[in-house]
Amino acid sequence: MLGSGAFAQSAELRRGPYLQVQRPDGITVRWRTDASVRYSCVLRFGTDPDALDKAVSATEANGHFPYCRDWQATIDNLLPDTTYYYAIEADRVVVCGADERHRFRTSPVPGTARKMRFWLLGDSGSNRPRTDDPKQALAATDVTDPIKVRNGFRKFNAGKPLDGVILLGDNAYPMGTDDQYQTAFFGVYADELASTPLWPCTGNHDIDSAYKYLFTTNTRGAAGGVPSRNQLYFSADIGNLHLIVLDPWKAWLEETEDEGHIPWKRQLEWLEKDLQSTARQWVCVVQHFPLYCDGNYNSDTNGPLGKLRERLVPLFDRYGVDLSLTGHDHTYQRSYLLRGHTGPRETFDRAKHVVVEGDGREVALKKAAGSGSGTMHVVAGCGGGTRPAGRFSHPALVPMPANKGKRGFAIPSSLVIEIDGRTLRGWQVDVKGEVLDQFTLTHTNARPAPLAPPPRPL
Repeated sequence: MLGSGAFAQSAELRRGPYLQVQRPDGITVRWRTDASVRYSCVLRFGTDPDALDKAVSATEANGHFPYCRDWQATIDNLLPDTTYYYAIEADRVVVCGADERHRFRTSPVPGTARKMRFWLLGDSGSNRPRTDDPKQALAATDVTDPIKVRNGFRKFNAGKPLDGVILLGDNAYPMGTDDQYQTAFFGVYADELASTPLWPCTGNHDIDSAYKYLFTTNTRGAAGGVPSRNQLYFSADIGNLHLIVLDPWKAWLEETEDEGHIPWKRQLEWLEKDLQSTARQWVCVVQHFPLYCDGNYNSDTNGPLGKLRERLVPLFDRYGVDLSLTGHDHTYQRSYLLRGHTGPRETFDRAKHVVVEGDGREVALKKAAGSGSGTMHVVAGCGGGTRPAGRFSHPALVPMPANKGKRGFAIPSSLVIEIDGRTLRGWQVDVKGEVLDQFTLTHTNARPAPLAPPPRPL
């Protein structure tokens, strides 16, 4: 005689898992099942994939999308900088995990100078239907650019430990819907997402509301930084890195270009408070829109880019931001170590605005940590392919041998950054896993104690 559960429908994993809000003592894991889960989902974990001896119950992350269920489980009281393995159960059946692939590593104690490696993806969300004509689709001779860029990264990385995937926006084209995120993001990077913490960022193609239902971010400061209380912008401490993710799009430019827009003013106030509070060795700011570019977009003639430059550069200078990392321009460009340049290119004065001479390619750029030490601005929007580019002639940007000395290039590729104590290295990697550009920054001192903010006008 068959048991009572013989004809019960089995739950199906539809998305993920993916890792959010990594911290020294815990992490959040998210995933999606079909709607057939009748009882509960459980996350089992432990330091041995064959002995997952602890478990936490999952809760539904949201009930926004029909015909499925989105889950999340937050694990606390873990050891710092430790690898754990996990499995997901739905209705008491394992649907994934309990193997080497499904794992996570908690972050080091803030300030720890362990070597860390991050993969940055800008404008990667173009894995989408090629054409409505089946014959034309069948005649295509290659996979899409995001797949090739992903494979190039895997060749370059060669299995080295990866401490985070950082998004630079426009993660799913053209509207950022849930279905488009599945095709362009969750499906493409599933192997990395199952074992690598994800730090998301919005872009101007996040027009649909799906983004806010897909990601859990460090709004409450559990992973360090000043709590933002806003899902779309946040900060986190990862070892000796202070990562800041901004959102000029949803909090400002999607609605208006009025610089007095209250949500944008609140974000800037939070940003200054957060920058003022950090004592981490390296400070990197991520957001979608570049402050200097001359590829698909011109930062002098594109109004919002100029406004962002005027608002953000003084804060970067005062509080010693080391790297500004962006996408939007579907190219790769990077600047010299800059300070104080907020105007158009005609106002650029190399003697005044370049803090340390050199491009950092063959010889490391030695820079101080802290106020006025210069910021390198990197545009890495090639993760999903490129578009016909512009002049690549902005004088604040570094010439590129990969494009005959022009100040940037349009080649499908992605950015890898490695932090090792007081040294930071970057590589822009093409679809073959070959390096198109590289740079090294070295701090000559420990980051000073946090600066006090300037006095507010009476």
